[in-house]
Amino acid sequence: MHLPIYFDHAATTPCDPRVVEAMLPFFTEVFGNPGSRNHAFGWAAEGAVDTARRQVADLLGADRKEIIFTSGATEANNIALKGAAYMYAHAPAGSEKRGHIVSNII
Repeated sequence: MHLPIYFDHAATTPCDPRVVEAMLPFFTEVFGNPGSRNHAFGWAAEGAVDTARRQVADLLGADRKEIIFTSGATEANNIALKGAAYMYAHAPAGSEKRGHIVSNII
């Protein structure tokens, strides 16, 4: 018997066991909202997100401020488009960096 092969890793991807192990406390014990800065649950979650941001930045050779976590593709795409729009809007008039953004959802 042959096991099926899953090719749609754009839709979902198996999680590395090391990631599962690192995340397990946040599914069971430390489950605060990192945006809630007025209680210990939020502080613990915010600390974990800051640690993850630092780890990713170090891995990529980036600044921590350049690492943005999103909840999914739509949010990430919107941030990218808004960033491009901001860049174009603030480029000097007549600059080659000014332009138009055209977006379409199929």
